[in-house]
Amino acid sequence: MNNKNETFRHELKYQIGIGDYHAIRQRLRPVMKPDEHAKADGRYLIRSIYFDNMYDKALREKISGVQKREKFRIRYYNDNFSFLILEKKMKWNSLCMKMDARLTEEECRAILTGDTGG
Repeated sequence: MNNKNETFRHELKYQIGIGDYHAIRQRLRPVMKPDEHAKADGRYLIRSIYFDNMYDKALREKISGVQKREKFRIRYYNDNFSFLILEKKMKWNSLCMKMDARLTEEECRAILTGDTGG
């Protein structure tokens, strides 16, 4: 798996209104490059498949506020199965880190059927 960041980082999320969205988007456009998954209109569809164990460990830890936890997901964009990512997201207190690995469609289908090769 690849580390997107070598260290843990803060991940802060804010809800903003549509006016602020348009103002921020306009100001960032000259200095930011479009997401590689975006279509011509700047949008894309993200599909995520989250994994948990039979006891819903990841869900229960999130609800309970466990400070050190991890979750796994498979993610793909625009219903295109040629770019599949397996991600591991780790949270320690208010810090997070993501690790990822590319999957083939065959590997993804094997994981979804429970065949993890072990």
